[in-house]
Amino acid sequence: MKNSLTRVLTAAVGIPAVVVVAYLGGTLFAAVIAFTAILAQLEFYDLQNKVGWNPSRILGVILALVVILRYEISWNEPLLIGLALVTIADLLRTGPDQTPVARFAGTLVGVVYPVWLFSYLTDIRLGLEGNLPSGQAFGTTMMLIALVWAADSAAYYVGKAVGKRPLAPSLSPKKTWEGAYASVPGALIVAICFKVLWLSYLSWTDVVVFSLISGVWGQVGDLAESAFKRSAGVKDSASILPGHGGMLDRIDSLIVVVPLYYLYLRFFMNVL
Repeated sequence: MKNSLTRVLTAAVGIPAVVVVAYLGGTLFAAVIAFTAILAQLEFYDLQNKVGWNPSRILGVILALVVILRYEISWNEPLLIGLALVTIADLLRTGPDQTPVARFAGTLVGVVYPVWLFSYLTDIRLGLEGNLPSGQAFGTTMMLIALVWAADSAAYYVGKAVGKRPLAPSLSPKKTWEGAYASVPGALIVAICFKVLWLSYLSWTDVVVFSLISGVWGQVGDLAESAFKRSAGVKDSASILPGHGGMLDRIDSLIVVVPLYYLYLRFFMNVL
């Protein structure tokens, strides 16, 4: 009960903050997404340290910043190449009790996951603002985030109430097939509400596709992070969010879902 109350109180503060930042958009939104991504990256590096990978946190964060600023820095490509070479040179100081392959791979993987994938949320918010009326750009961004929350919540509460068959017992013993089946309908209900009440430009196909992406791939992202934590022998990636664990725990589904949203918005809806 105490943990549930803590979760609710944290959400009561966090959700309005997300709404305000998404509404304001622009540089503030980009900065918050960058801060969130790098915080999650550092938590991911902590998980790697627990299994002996020892990635270069400094080089990883610098690479992450370059990736995040890829559209703002005109000389982005040579900078990325230079930093990649520095990361290779960094292996020269690897100690005898460390594995160079693990250090190099861990540093670069921490740039791709979570930073590069999650950073597409900035591309979505700022890109939509240039192609849709401001209110619809904000509404679409909020819908995409809300669909993941709805899918996660539906899976959690349905699984807790009626779940019997384990979904992936070796990764997350409490997740069930019954909960997983509820994730898409949970997202679909929210998507329908957004279309009817706010985003009339969306087609019914768009509503279904977004619901499937958030419901199915959100579960994949959640289980992927569970696999990382299980290998590191921890329950949460960190403890900075009372009742919710770490930042990586909060955005694990979005890391996988956001780039799929981006691809659909750009190549099928042509609004990016």
